[in-house]
Amino acid sequence: MVAELEKANAWAWQEAERLKSEAREEFLKSSEFDSLLAEKAWSYFKDGFWGCLLQFRANVYFEEEHPASFLDLQQALADMGDEKEAEEEEEEEDEEGGGGDADDNPPPS
Repeated sequence: MVAELEKANAWAWQEAERLKSEAREEFLKSSEFDSLLAEKAWSYFKDGFWGCLLQFRANVYFEEEHPASFLDLQQALADMGDEKEAEEEEEEEDEEGGGGDADDNPPPS
């Protein structure tokens, strides 16, 4: 009877591990995971950005003398959006113009 109980416990443990693994895989594919990941990434970016900015200012960094556009968070985010739009437009142009002649883009001489 003890052997049967041990066998049943082993089977139950294996089944529980299998179910946990399946649930983990489903969660990693879910939109909830994507939202949590984006939230955490934003937190790291934001905290890191403000930490760097504080270090610049603590070390007597004068923006007037040495402008650094990367210190403007809102502008940096806007620029990121512009870069993505430009990449998307470039991809669309490549798809539309796909298979052109070699004369379209001659090699530099």
